[in-house]
Amino acid sequence: EINVRQIIESNNRKPKKAPEGVIVEGVDNCLIKFAHCCGPLPGDDIIGFITRGHGVSIHKRDCTNVPKDISSSEEPDRWIRAYWTGSGGEYFKATLFILAINRSSLLADVTTTLVNMRVALHNVNARELKDGNCEIILTVSTEGTEHLNNIIAKLSKIDNVIEVDRANI
Repeated sequence: EINVRQIIESNNRKPKKAPEGVIVEGVDNCLIKFAHCCGPLPGDDIIGFITRGHGVSIHKRDCTNVPKDISSSEEPDRWIRAYWTGSGGEYFKATLFILAINRSSLLADVTTTLVNMRVALHNVNARELKDGNCEIILTVSTEGTEHLNNIIAKLSKIDNVIEVDRANI
């Protein structure tokens, strides 16, 4: 059986209060990190995984790394309930996938839309596909799922954009 207190106390790093106030049920002042596999955002249904020596890793509940039935998983005691409490003002990185019909100035229109929304762009990768379309993968700052849905809606209105989706990278 895993002792949550021992894992958290054995971590030499100073516990960090998670941005946006993630609450891990039954645990105070633990180190919290957000899983890169699913990139949870405020508004997502989340769950915590007690790591060995690294506090609690927060995943989206529908992440491929989270067992569908935790009670029958290998280590059910390491999964712990977690949820958001909102104070706002924190930013999180989210990755988006855009599929569009390729045209000149498409990327300029995407970046201009983000600038007009005052959305920080951290990374962008665009490539032409063999069928004449193009895919753009970009990482932006967002306050949570509602904000991200607004960004997706605006990007979806750009001429020749076929689809915009949140990427699970």
